[in-house]
Amino acid sequence: MTDTLKSTWYIAIHDLIPKNDGLAAIHVTDTHNCLGNLTLCNRITDCKEGPTIWNWTREKLGLILRMDPRHIPRTWPLRPDFHYWPPQRRSALLWVVAHLVYYRLQTHHGLSLRDFTDFLQRACWKVHHRKGRSPNTDRYLSVL
Repeated sequence: MTDTLKSTWYIAIHDLIPKNDGLAAIHVTDTHNCLGNLTLCNRITDCKEGPTIWNWTREKLGLILRMDPRHIPRTWPLRPDFHYWPPQRRSALLWVVAHLVYYRLQTHHGLSLRDFTDFLQRACWKVHHRKGRSPNTDRYLSVL
């Protein structure tokens, strides 16, 4: 994963991104325009195209894990507390979830599922064609 991706995910996991109440306190308007209480989990999975993107991502995670996607909790993007064997599978899960968080927090929330899949395909291509490193998660990421 790139340093930008890691730092964005770190900021999200440690809840360092301002939310509606903090933005209102300093008289800054929220640019995301989502209804209701905008928590980070809501911002990633529920805001605008979030449910569509989250359900698609959850299906892909289910394919990697060979399990029913309904058993994948909504909190995984911010609480990646899972341990799966082999380590390549766990790396692939972390890669997908980190890219989901990065995409949802760094881009305009009106983008579609197609835009997200294009983003993931470009990211996969970059990992695969990186010189000097052989990706060990290719087998798992092929479901994307």
